[in-house]
Amino acid sequence: MAFEAALGMERLCTIREIAEKAELGAATVHRALKNSREVRPETRRLVLDTVCRLNEEKIARAARFVGG
Repeated sequence: MAFEAALGMERLCTIREIAEKAELGAATVHRALKNSREVRPETRRLVLDTVCRLNEEKIARAARFVGG
């Protein structure tokens, strides 16, 4: 993280953040992101939609911060 911070790069979202927002367990999110057959398609879609929303929010905040 220090290396990324030095370059001005911020991580987008973590498994824990995704799990909290989607109201799922971190293990379920991990399996969904790894495309495990143990995860129902609806759950995988929820996880992917949540990732998109979280990343869009962070990108929008960053753009406002730099004046874009």
